Amino acid sequence: MTATQAPAIAGPPAGPGGDRRMAGRPDLSELLEWFPPRQRPCSWVATGLTRGRMLARLLAPPFAFADSRYQASAARGVRRVLDWLEPQPGATWQERWLASGAEQHPDWRQLAAGPGWLARHGDAGRYKGDECSAGLTALICADVIRPGLEWLLVTPAPKNLAAAMARTRDPQAFARLTGACDDLAAGRTARHFGLARIAMIMAAKGGLVSDITVGDCIEMIQASADACQRISKGRGFRSPFFYQLLRSLGTFPDTAPATTRTFNVGGQMSVEQLIDRYGIECRPVRDLLVDYLRQFLVSSDYSTVEQMSYVLGKLFWRDLELHQPGITSLRLPAEEAAAWKQRLRTKTARTSTPGRRGHREPGAAHQRHPAPGHGQDLLL
Repeated sequence: MTATQAPAIAGPPAGPGGDRRMAGRPDLSELLEWFPPRQRPCSWVATGLTRGRMLARLLAPPFAFADSRYQASAARGVRRVLDWLEPQPGATWQERWLASGAEQHPDWRQLAAGPGWLARHGDAGRYKGDECSAGLTALICADVIRPGLEWLLVTPAPKNLAAAMARTRDPQAFARLTGACDDLAAGRTARHFGLARIAMIMAAKGGLVSDITVGDCIEMIQASADACQRISKGRGFRSPFFYQLLRSLGTFPDTAPATTRTFNVGGQMSVEQLIDRYGIECRPVRDLLVDYLRQFLVSSDYSTVEQMSYVLGKLFWRDLELHQPGITSLRLPAEEAAAWKQRLRTKTARTSTPGRRGHREPGAAHQRHPAPGHGQDLLL
């Protein structure tokens, strides 16, 4: 993907609230126009494989382990995850993954291993969950499933993607990245987060390290900042060191910023970019949401519009698409509207954790702005 030439910036333009950016620094919206991130396609070769062909691939090098016991455990994990996904609606494994609700669940292993798996079986249940985690890691590394960046940043498992990607997908590039860490005298924490973020981009976007674009990096920096706010992580969690590592490989265009200091991560995205974060498939509904938020922006501040985009884009319409593949109408039957409201209440209850300082609930926006019960409410 070729980035357009970034024009010179004359001065720090004022935002809607009169705030001014630091001189010479483009905001996030401008950067994403110059360096657009790769979009995740609806389908690709690996995610459309039959179960038999996929298993044959995953049980052979480079995915197979030399240790027979570990290999047997990993194979069981792959089969457990496939057994769980196979009944889900969808024509590809990616569609089934999205329809499963895993990315909206606090711990997807509870869905894959069955309800109450840890409470009923103790250590045995934990081992079963670990097998599911190993199975999903293999499916991600084989590019069968591409989870969202937002989910990859906060999920409790898997957490070893960098080592897995280095072993199975791009060992030469990760060897160079490790060497770059040594050359830069990177500390243990910086090295860990840097390699992990690169592996997450590969998991979400597909391809090799050399395929990662500047836009992908900007998207990761923004996603890390958002996740850091929601789950109250330390500064290391949002470290942009991974960008420095990738740039050291020499695969970025000459127009790429030299450092992330050029990025105004807190900058404002356009209404289109706010909605497009959630991968809405139905174009007419996506356009309707954009038009609605654009009108809403006239009389509201950016923070409120950003929260509304989360409620309408992700909690409302994207949730409906995941549970009703192919949906195109905002006029929901009463039972479907009731089911959506129940899912929303369940998500809110699961994300409420008493006693966590500074915790910002992802569902907090809908408490301030009631989410629509029927599609026509969007037009009010």
